[in-house]
Amino acid sequence: MSNPEPKGSVLARKAAEDARAVGALTGNLEISDEIIGFHAQQAIEKWLKAVIAFRGLQEERIHDIGRLVQILEKAGIELPERADELDELTIYAVPLRYGELLDLEPLDRDATVALLDGVESWAMAQLGQ
Repeated sequence: MSNPEPKGSVLARKAAEDARAVGALTGNLEISDEIIGFHAQQAIEKWLKAVIAFRGLQEERIHDIGRLVQILEKAGIELPERADELDELTIYAVPLRYGELLDLEPLDRDATVALLDGVESWAMAQLGQ
């Protein structure tokens, strides 16, 4: 019987899939900011949770990026660059998925891709990959 893949690795792999979706969809103006924002939020959430799991910290079933950053910060784990900007994507997790359309500024798609790249690099370094 093979050993199951560690949760941190599974989450990191799933995060990379969401990030690839963002990369593939970003240039298509027929795809809404809400869809791209959702996948960006999911990627960042999963990378943060991957590091939390890898470090053996108490996991929380939340979609609040700001809270996940606080968990890492409280544990003394170095945060990704631009960590203060990550929580801006939390709005795409649930409210926009269920029709609570807010008066949001258009999503800066290029900046979002750059943010994802930075968080991915940070997470991979944290996971020793």
